[in-house]
Amino acid sequence: MKALFAAAAALVLAASASANTVTVSNTTHKDPTGFGTAFTDSDVYTFTLTSDTWFSGQLNTAGKLSSVPAVDINAVTLSNLTTGESISWSQVLGVDWSAKRVGLEQWALSPLQLDAGTWSLSISGVSYSNKQGNGYNVAVALPEPGSVALAFAAVAGALVASRRRKSA
Repeated sequence: MKALFAAAAALVLAASASANTVTVSNTTHKDPTGFGTAFTDSDVYTFTLTSDTWFSGQLNTAGKLSSVPAVDINAVTLSNLTTGESISWSQVLGVDWSAKRVGLEQWALSPLQLDAGTWSLSISGVSYSNKQGNGYNVAVALPEPGSVALAFAAVAGALVASRRRKSA
C-alpha cells in the first residue's frame, strides 16, 4: 500500500511539473481595406529539440482592444526545419465568417512526440477590423525531460505495487 501511495504521489508531482509553457502573442493585424486583409506569420516561435520530446499547443484568437476578435485563422503549422516534416493543427472552435465578422476561434495540437531537430510555428489568416489590432495567443507545452522520467518511474512503481498486492 505504501508503494502504491508513493507511486501515485510521484505521478501527481510529475504531472504538475511536467511542462514548460511558452506563450506567444501577436495582435497587430489590421484591415485597412474593409474586405479582410490576409497575413502569414512565419517563424512565430522557433525551438530546437536535442532529443525526441512530447509537445502540445493551443491557439486562441484575440483582439487588442475588445474581448471579441475579428480574425479568421486559416492554418497553424509546426514544421521541422531539419527534416522538412510538417504538422497541421486542428481547428477546435470556428466561426461562420460569411455570417459575421467577429468571433472566437480555437486551434489545438494534441500531445504528440516530436523528433529531435529545429521546429518552427507558422500562422496564417485574415483580419477583418481596421480599428483595432487582431491576432492570436499561442501556448505551447514542452515537457522537462526529468518530469517525463519521473512519470515513467511512477507508473512502473504502481505496476510493481499492484503485482505485489495480487501475489500476496
